[in-house]
Amino acid sequence: MKTVKQYLASDFEAVGDIIKENLDPNDILVNAKSYELFRSGGKKIRPTFTLLVGRLGETGRYPDVLKASASLELIHMATLVHDDIIDNSRLRRGRSTVYYEHGYLQAINTGNYLLSTSLSIVSTIEHKALHEAFSQAIREIVDGEIFQLDHQFNSSQTLDDYYTKIYRKTALLIELSIKMGAYAANVEEHILDGLLVYGYHIGMSFQIIDDCLDFIGNEKTLGKPKFSDLENGHYTLPVLMLRDEDPDFSSKLHAFDGSREKLDEMIADLLASDAIERSIAISNTYIDKARTAIENIDEPIRTYLMEIAEKLSNRLN
Repeated sequence: MKTVKQYLASDFEAVGDIIKENLDPNDILVNAKSYELFRSGGKKIRPTFTLLVGRLGETGRYPDVLKASASLELIHMATLVHDDIIDNSRLRRGRSTVYYEHGYLQAINTGNYLLSTSLSIVSTIEHKALHEAFSQAIREIVDGEIFQLDHQFNSSQTLDDYYTKIYRKTALLIELSIKMGAYAANVEEHILDGLLVYGYHIGMSFQIIDDCLDFIGNEKTLGKPKFSDLENGHYTLPVLMLRDEDPDFSSKLHAFDGSREKLDEMIADLLASDAIERSIAISNTYIDKARTAIENIDEPIRTYLMEIAEKLSNRLN
């Protein structure tokens, strides 16, 4: 059986053509940097969901599925550019970020350009529910970025705050990817319901694993410096779990002022604890629920969705 990458190879080529045509890389810096970001790689997981779900619907509607897939990748790219500004990131996928290389204004313009291009592509799909889901999700994504910024260096935030952040940052966009593929191809509603449950749990697991990799991952694989979340005041699940159980660590977190010495102390405490291991266990419960949600999905799509779940759960190995 083909891998999911092989199964969707021709579809991704078509999606790439749509993106290239709409970004129109030329001598304008914003256009060129936007296209460079697309070509730099990434997992392309969100358009993968759109394309797979689209295969469950009407074949004649598949050109709209390709457009929806392209728009989702552009939205994701826009959020990455804006995240790099919030995080003051130097690297993205192993390359200098637009923000670090060209400054705040060019990064804002690049993110906005990617967003507006995505909207332009979506506007060519005739489907009211798709447009409504897309516009609502964009608003929630922006709300999520504001929420994340408001909670930066907030050592008193709750676990519920954390789960709200990762839903808006990751799970929401995966849910949207599934909705876009389903709406574009007129997938039956009862099938979509199970897929959305899958998407929510995959998204939550995906972000928790990302947050753990910030501590124990390989910088070359991550494409960014390790420990950057903690350094930038984005307190993730392992940090909050240890804070709630270790008074000494809690005191250090509340007193954290961005200094390297205090950062190194907290990193050492985290790596010596079982907080990362327990966070991974929580991620695995989400993966298990995602698997259960797609038991009745037609083949080969079910197998490919299960393949994605397995790959996500094994990223730490």
